[in-house]
Amino acid sequence: MPKTEGYSVREATEDDVFDVVLLTREAYETVPEKDYVKFSSKKVIQLVSHAVPHDSFIVLVLENDGEIVGYFFGVIMECYFALESQATCLSWFIRPPHRSVRNAFSLLKQYEKWAIDQKVVSVNMIDIKENSSKVFEKLGYEKTEITFTKRIK
Repeated sequence: MPKTEGYSVREATEDDVFDVVLLTREAYETVPEKDYVKFSSKKVIQLVSHAVPHDSFIVLVLENDGEIVGYFFGVIMECYFALESQATCLSWFIRPPHRSVRNAFSLLKQYEKWAIDQKVVSVNMIDIKENSSKVFEKLGYEKTEITFTKRIK
C-alpha cells in the first residue's frame, strides 16, 4: 500500500467502520445537501458494514501513525447503456490538517489499482465545487459531466 511521511493507505476492515462513520459525519458538514438532508449514522454503519467484505465496493482508509484521518468509498456499477462496468467514487474525505496532494494521490492510486483489478473500463471521481479539479486533470481525468441540484422539499 502507498506510504508517505507517516501516512499509509489500506483497505478498511470491520474494525474501521466506526472511524469511517465519524469521518463521514465530518464530511457531511462540508456538503451542500446538509441543509436539507439529515445525517444518519445508522445508514452509514449499514452501508459501510455491507461494503467492507464485498468485491464490488472499496472502502479505503488513510492512516497517520495509526489514526484514521481519511477514507475513500467507491463502488463498481454496470453502465446503464452498456455491458461494461465503471468504478464510481461515492464519497471521500481527508481531515483538513492531513489534506495534501500526496495523501489525495495515495487514495486515488489505490482506488485505481482496485478498479484495474476489477477489470472496469473507467474510474469516476466526484469533486464538490471543483476543489480538486486541477489534481484530477493532472492525473489524467477529464470532466465528463456536471451535476446540478435543486431542493424540492
